[in-house]
Amino acid sequence: MEVYIWNTVIILSKIVFYIGFACTSGYTFFSQRFESSESHNNLIIVDLKWIKVLIVAALLANTIWFIASTGAMAEEGIQGAFALDMLDIMWNSSIGDGALLRGFGLVLAIVSLALPFNFKSVVLNKYLKQSVLVSSLLTLAYSFTLLGHVSELGILEKGLLTLHVLVMAWWFGALLPLKLACQQLNYAELQLLMVSFGNQASFAVSLLLVAGLWLVIQLVGSVDALISSSYGHTLLFKLALVVSILAIAAKHKLRLVPQLKNSQGREALSKSILIEMVVALGILSITSGFTTVVGPAY
Repeated sequence: MEVYIWNTVIILSKIVFYIGFACTSGYTFFSQRFESSESHNNLIIVDLKWIKVLIVAALLANTIWFIASTGAMAEEGIQGAFALDMLDIMWNSSIGDGALLRGFGLVLAIVSLALPFNFKSVVLNKYLKQSVLVSSLLTLAYSFTLLGHVSELGILEKGLLTLHVLVMAWWFGALLPLKLACQQLNYAELQLLMVSFGNQASFAVSLLLVAGLWLVIQLVGSVDALISSSYGHTLLFKLALVVSILAIAAKHKLRLVPQLKNSQGREALSKSILIEMVVALGILSITSGFTTVVGPAY
C-alpha cells in the first residue's frame, strides 16, 4: 500500500480516538451534575449510549492506528503491517507504548461505565466510578507526551501538553451534553448550567491557550519557521479555527445565554452549539492531519 493510504488511515483513526477521548471527558465532568436530579435521567441515558459506542470505537481505532503506523513504517503493503518482526519493533517503540497506554485508558473508561458498583454506600459507588473515569482521562492525556517531538522535550512541556489536551477534551466533550441540555432542560436550569460552564470555561480556556502557545514556541522555534514551513501554515489554519470557536463561545456568553433569562434563545443556542461542534471536529481533524503528515506525531 502507498504511504498516503496508510497516512489516511492513521488520520481517520486518530480523529475517532480524539472524539472518544473528548466524549469520555465530557461525560466524566458532566455526569455528576445531571445525575443529581431525577428529572435529568433521560438526558444521561441518551448520552451514555453514545459515550459507550464512541469509547469502543476509539479502542478499535487505537488498534487500527497501531497497525497502520506499522504498515507505514514497513512500506510493504498489508503484509508489512502484520509482519511479526515489524510488529515487535513497533510494539517496543514509543508508538507501542502510546497504543498500550491509550488502550489501557479506554478499557478503564469502559469498565467504569459498563460494570455496576454495588457497594452499600451510594456516595462510595459514585466516587469510585468517578475516580476510575478520572484515572482513564489522566492516562489518555499522558499518552500524548510519549509520541512525536514533545517526547523529546522537558518535563514542563510534557506537563503543559497533558494540561492542554485535558482542557481540550473537557471543552469539546462538553458540547454534546450542552446540546442535549438545550433540548431537555427548562430555561432556568439551562441558564444556570450555561453560566456555570461559561465561568469554568473562561479559566480553563485561558490555561489551554497559554499551554498551547508555549508548546508552539518550543516546537516551531521562530516566527520565520511558522510562516515559511508547511507545519507552520497548518498550525496557523488551526489557530484560525480556534479563534472562530472562541468567537462562538463569546457569542454564547455575551448574547445567547443572557436571553435565556427571558425564556428566549433556546433554539439559537442549540444551533450555535452545533456549529461549535462542527468547528471542534475541524480542529481535531487538522490536529490529526498535521501531527501525522507535516508535523510532530503526538
